[in-house]
Amino acid sequence: MADLRGTSNFCARYSIVGMLFMVLISMMLTYQPFYIGGIEDVELAKRNAYGGVGTFLFVFILSVVYLVLDALRGESREINNMGGTSSSSSNSGSDTTRQRQGGGMGGDYEGVPTSTMTGEGSSYSDNLELPSSVAQAHFT
Repeated sequence: MADLRGTSNFCARYSIVGMLFMVLISMMLTYQPFYIGGIEDVELAKRNAYGGVGTFLFVFILSVVYLVLDALRGESREINNMGGTSSSSSNSGSDTTRQRQGGGMGGDYEGVPTSTMTGEGSSYSDNLELPSSVAQAHFT
């Protein structure tokens, strides 16, 4: 199934652009209808343009409502997942919550390589030579 949060985010942004475009068309039909060729009934075209603004506004409001409810539901899930951890405990409760949620904004950094340096003055491998397969390649 598609990611509803991403779809709602896209629809909200698309609706903003659509509303701006339809407002510009409405203004053009109101103040300078002679620049838009092929329109027989200007009043009907204006009503349709305003209807388009209303439709984009409805989709925008619907998307924002879903995003807000999803964010609130996510916060309640996080609180429920923490369970009986107290505020004096270490951050192990938040770590397990982050692992259950699959990363998120906090990130899942288990697969990220870390530095080989363990402290100040420690020696580390300084191998900056290319592998033999790359060294033999001829670039033109």
